Amino acid sequence: MIMATALTSAGLLLSYGSASYRYLGYTLAGFSPPILYLIWMFRSDRFEREPLTLVALTFGWGSFCALFAAVFNILLAVPLLGAPGAAFVEEPLKLLGVYLLARHESMGSEFNDHLDGMIYGAAAGAGFAGLENLSYLLTMIMEGGVPPFLAILIRSTASFNHIAWTAIAGRSLGLAKALRGYSRVEDLFPGLVVVVPLHFAWNLMPFGLVYFGLLLFTLTVLFRQVRTAIEDEERWGFSSLAPVE
Repeated sequence: MIMATALTSAGLLLSYGSASYRYLGYTLAGFSPPILYLIWMFRSDRFEREPLTLVALTFGWGSFCALFAAVFNILLAVPLLGAPGAAFVEEPLKLLGVYLLARHESMGSEFNDHLDGMIYGAAAGAGFAGLENLSYLLTMIMEGGVPPFLAILIRSTASFNHIAWTAIAGRSLGLAKALRGYSRVEDLFPGLVVVVPLHFAWNLMPFGLVYFGLLLFTLTVLFRQVRTAIEDEERWGFSSLAPVE
């Protein structure tokens, strides 16, 4: 956490430097806050932490699918529904990577329950948020004239949503794995039914309402779900005997 905070600060300082340093600063400032949030989620898994390689792989999926999301948003979502319609593209794409991991023949053995679904969901959301942050920072600062400090503050806060939304959606995949032993395509929908409207509302509502209303609501839901998942693992005996994988 200290390292992520330091990198964000370093990015902010570099963004005020010469042109040769600004892009490095924007990259650090864009990716560091999502990584900070992801570290918190990762450390919440007290009894059986997920392999860093799979967390990193899912993070990479999030960044990778952000490129496809940008194309689909331009071609489909925005022309049909306006800017808020990006929710219908971005949330399914992020969650698809979590689903593919849960279904994988070998790697899926690490995906056991709803807390795991939230960890991997957060990783996909963090990767997506980092690349999106970079795009927004470049636009806000270089084209919109927003001061770097303010732009980084706004994006550092807003980027939490991508982590939270995909974590909340990933929970349904993890629940299916815990209760049934495997996830099916239809297990994508319970989470998406919740987070797509949240994302759509975020894009549609005024600044004050989303930051002081919707963001607080999302935080509350995520924290409660993480706490419940930890309590469930404790009741299932994970504290003394984690699943054999």
